[in-house]
Amino acid sequence: MGKRVLLVSTWVRERQAMGNYLSPPMGVYRLQHWLEERHEIDVLDTGLEDPVAFLRNSRPYDVIGFSTTRDHLHDDIALARFARQRFPEAVLLAGGVEATCNYQKLLDLGMVDYIIMGEGEKALEYFLDGAVDVPLSPSALTKRYRYETVLNADELARATDIDFRRLHMDEYWKRNEAVSGGDARIRNCVNLYITSYCPQGCRFCSTTHFIRQACPAAARVITVPARALVRIIHKVMDQIPDTKTVFFHDDIACHDRENTRNWCRMWQRDGVPVTFVATSRIVHFDGETLDIMQAAGFRKVAVGVEAYSDSLLEKLRKGQTTAEIDDFVARCRAINMPMQINLMFCQPEATIDDIRATAEFGLRILDLGGENTVSVSPFTRAYAGSWYFQNWDLIEYRYVTIPSIHGTRSETIRMPHRFLPRDPKVRSLMHAIDDALEEERYFVNLRGKSHLAVQMSRRLCELALELI
Repeated sequence: MGKRVLLVSTWVRERQAMGNYLSPPMGVYRLQHWLEERHEIDVLDTGLEDPVAFLRNSRPYDVIGFSTTRDHLHDDIALARFARQRFPEAVLLAGGVEATCNYQKLLDLGMVDYIIMGEGEKALEYFLDGAVDVPLSPSALTKRYRYETVLNADELARATDIDFRRLHMDEYWKRNEAVSGGDARIRNCVNLYITSYCPQGCRFCSTTHFIRQACPAAARVITVPARALVRIIHKVMDQIPDTKTVFFHDDIACHDRENTRNWCRMWQRDGVPVTFVATSRIVHFDGETLDIMQAAGFRKVAVGVEAYSDSLLEKLRKGQTTAEIDDFVARCRAINMPMQINLMFCQPEATIDDIRATAEFGLRILDLGGENTVSVSPFTRAYAGSWYFQNWDLIEYRYVTIPSIHGTRSETIRMPHRFLPRDPKVRSLMHAIDDALEEERYFVNLRGKSHLAVQMSRRLCELALELI
């Protein structure tokens, strides 16, 4: 056996779940599956286990890898410092979107020794095997753009084809009970990621930059092939037979429409009963594809509309217009396909008219009835790696404290929080929404229990129109 490795998911210490951490950390389980034939790989799912107790009671590891996120970076740093205290000989790594796009911050804070950029499967395999062809001095940092770490379609299928019995879905489904409204299709859900990345380059998003940081710009989007995907879904149903929904959580899960139609036809022919949900761009859901998806068991499609304003959509580089959005809505309504719509209000380049139109659109979708849902973000988060992060001059920061764990160093650090709108009227609206979120009884009550972002959205749309 090779090295003894621990892979750690981001540490969400707040237990009032807001719908973001209601499923297992699929990325670290994929890495475990990819590497375990040659190395001893353990996964520390911090959503299920106390990570401090785990590290305190475990035997040493050669390598400890952290999958960190921006929103919980301070806690992840604290855990990494405790891991270094417990196992001073271990090599500490970080990977994922935040580590890739914000590597200098993580290295400056002494969180880890190395950053694994972009897709981690092959890059981490090379690292653990010592397959590094550039000799480095102890204080050198290098970034080399190479195709070798990018998965092809067959490799993506291999990475996705994990042992799903490891996911402890019963525990996650118990957590989902609080937000599912008693609907087993919502509660008993398994997430899959079946594409490599999104190339759209929306100005607020970091996922395009995530892959560009690790490979040349010509790397293309790939998808798990239809036949392999059907095999993987069968495996999910065999190993977790109480699954009611398989949710393809990628930004562009259906970008290869021919592949989508092929696997849906295969599943309709020989699959067992289960429902599906997928997130993708509106152009991927043409009429023919929607018909075939519905016949295969799709109960909802999710899209990022973000803004119902042609001028703002162009500034965002969304690659869609309000007319195309309306066409998508009409196609879904024609076959009674429920929609999940994602919106953002006080965006950096938004005007009051943009927000009014977007809020009215959100209410229109909800008023269509059925099982339509809308998720509204009051502002645009400042994610490293996004175009706005690199180019926008108005960023609001917040101060967060890295906690001390059994004597490790604590400190307060400044972290980018959100982009401030240029328009002073929009900025005033954003602050008024802030005040309402803190003071209005509806939001206070909702915040006191586990909830999904969609539960806030109707009131947020109404609130924005009232404040305008």
